Amino acid sequence: MVKRGLVRVIGTAIAAIAVLFVGACAPTAAPVPATSTPVTTPTSNLSLPTSQSPTSQDAAWNKIVEAARKEGKLTNYSYNFVGDIGIAVSQAFKQKYGINMEIITGTTAPFMERLRMEKRTGNPVADVIDGNASGVTNMKKEGLTASVGDDLPTLREKNVWVADVLGLDPQDKHLVIFNFSTYATWVNTNQVKPGQEPKVWRDLLDPKWKGQMLFSDYMTSSAPYEMIVALQREKVIDETFLKDLYKQDIKFTTAAPEEGLLLSRGERTLSIRGPDIVYGRFLGEGAPIRAVALSDGTVLAGVTTAAFKDGPHPNASRVFLNWFLSPEGQTVYGKAAKVASVRKDFLPQGAQVSLPRPIILTVADTQEAIKRYTERWLNSLWGR
Repeated sequence: MVKRGLVRVIGTAIAAIAVLFVGACAPTAAPVPATSTPVTTPTSNLSLPTSQSPTSQDAAWNKIVEAARKEGKLTNYSYNFVGDIGIAVSQAFKQKYGINMEIITGTTAPFMERLRMEKRTGNPVADVIDGNASGVTNMKKEGLTASVGDDLPTLREKNVWVADVLGLDPQDKHLVIFNFSTYATWVNTNQVKPGQEPKVWRDLLDPKWKGQMLFSDYMTSSAPYEMIVALQREKVIDETFLKDLYKQDIKFTTAAPEEGLLLSRGERTLSIRGPDIVYGRFLGEGAPIRAVALSDGTVLAGVTTAAFKDGPHPNASRVFLNWFLSPEGQTVYGKAAKVASVRKDFLPQGAQVSLPRPIILTVADTQEAIKRYTERWLNSLWGR
């Protein structure tokens, strides 16, 4: 059963479909597609693969599964499992293991306060969480999470991951990357024909884009800073570029959903930073928009999941995480949410774009973005 107990910042506005961006990846640890041209949407139907079950010799894991079935339930504090997405995931997991999953949706900041209260009262409720990396990292710092990296058979698989799913916490293995949210450039296809879209970041300085671009208002959220920080870290852009970009008469919006709406209506022709989880809603409703991966860098934000140390259903939480990261779990989630899989051996159906140069957002990037937002760094740079 899905309980909408908390209100997620943008989730209720976009509680529908998101779009898959990560395209074909070379057989290395990082996703490096062979071509920078868009990948066409698959036309064949994918059958539901069998989960990567542990071997019969894995007695320890079999005991965890048996104990999980006896626990019979778990509670997930989730940023991502909204609406039909949560229903699809919880039903498939129950069908597989007979374990009920209750989902409470919201964002990591309110969840943190709720978890502190649960800890103070000695009445833990949550077993698993998924949300932004910085928020879940703070939960780990407060001693709320547990190490799971050595427990899950799925994580023993090699050469199947788009990137290291334990890369945000390789030593302690509390944090696991849940999926990647892609910050791509989007265009209105009625106004920008194939071949006319920008190819690299510097193309955004072309006079033809003046007065045509959208950007989330950095004065209302630190999220736009994350992309800027990551691009600067990789030396894709610098402050001179940002100053010149501001001269392009950008229309600032209060949030990404507003951007997607304006772009879909054709009131502007290009959005600079379009999170797939937001823009996928409009794409799924038939909006004339598409993503463009700029060849010198596209930022991927790893959404993070973790199990709680004092969760009342510790075995069920591990069984769920293992299932979710398996081909079966990724199939169910991918078909429901149309988001990028963390696996290279599974690409759910949906609109796909190759990523010539993926740039993984780090926790340090997020922390720097929050610092810059607090200091109003762009406000000073752009003179707003």
